[in-house]
Amino acid sequence: MLQSQIINVLPRRILASLWTAPETRITLSHFAINKEQHVSYSYLRDICTLLHPSLRQTSPNAFSNTLTKLKTSQALNLIRLRYALLSNPTSASVNLMENINTIGIGIHLLLDQYISWVSQRQNHLQTLSPEEMTRKAAHDAHIALLDAFGYIELPKIEIKQKSKQTLDYIPSILHRIFYEIILISSKAHIMHNQQHEQTRRWYEFRKRQRPISLALFHDPNSVGFKLESPMICEKELLPGIPRDPIGLPASSSVLSSLHQARIDRIVQPNHALEWASLSGWRTAKSLASHWGGNLDIVNVDGLGATIYLALDRNTNLLERYPSHQVHRGPLSSSAASHLDKLLYTLSDAQPSMCTPSPLYHSISLTAAAAASQ
Repeated sequence: MLQSQIINVLPRRILASLWTAPETRITLSHFAINKEQHVSYSYLRDICTLLHPSLRQTSPNAFSNTLTKLKTSQALNLIRLRYALLSNPTSASVNLMENINTIGIGIHLLLDQYISWVSQRQNHLQTLSPEEMTRKAAHDAHIALLDAFGYIELPKIEIKQKSKQTLDYIPSILHRIFYEIILISSKAHIMHNQQHEQTRRWYEFRKRQRPISLALFHDPNSVGFKLESPMICEKELLPGIPRDPIGLPASSSVLSSLHQARIDRIVQPNHALEWASLSGWRTAKSLASHWGGNLDIVNVDGLGATIYLALDRNTNLLERYPSHQVHRGPLSSSAASHLDKLLYTLSDAQPSMCTPSPLYHSISLTAAAAASQ
């Protein structure tokens, strides 16, 4: 059975190295009752659930249900960590959260793809039309903005492409990347128009709102996208806690859910939590880069913003995980040292990271420049 194969290929070397490390040896204090359920206990519970011998004999449907709950639990953990590390961010907490988020995305995708195939939710890797995914993401982003701001004039999306394109990708991930891009650019349009209305004199004609220009281009190795909009607020591009389109904190109720009974109720399949855990520009960048893509922005005051997205056509690229070079600074606590060792082991346990040639994306950016002319 597939679940037995998954369990059999778990990284035992990682578990063995952690088991023998001084930081993971058990003392009597570990058996003391802890009334507060921290994120670390949630991760430990999920690991024990996944390693439990009973999973070897369970049915595919029951195994899928277990993974669905684990996926929600991972989303819950990521949200709580974002609140803990990014409410008052420092360079160290931002780097730590970026690496945790990258690993969390890998876990999410692995669980999600298995569940999609078993439950036939049509979210498995497939050939997609980037244009159709862009239109769907724009529609969903505009619905979210209308729900948040009420009745408001939203910019239209003008998609330009010379020929129809296809791309092998995961539908929900491609949709989410487009959704975050269009959401922040639409908000920039709204803010720009509001500022113009406040400064417009009574005798001046109201300017017609310019659409958001989105150009699709391609080369043999990648598919690229170029979006132009007014200048985007720098706060939108910084790491932070999950927020709704208005900017209010989202899913903050999970922070008070420390009691075990409350956690068990929340960990039931919850798509809202999973959606919130993947929110934000920085998460969109991580999603794009996970399999060799690149998402970046040129944001200039007075000139506007241009967002570039390049996605690699090569479906054999390995996942991109943090390397140990990121964590060479001095670490002051044994807990931080333990996490550092875990990241070291994760990076060393993987084969050498397959970094796509920068030529792929430079070709895409060249095509972007050509498409804009």
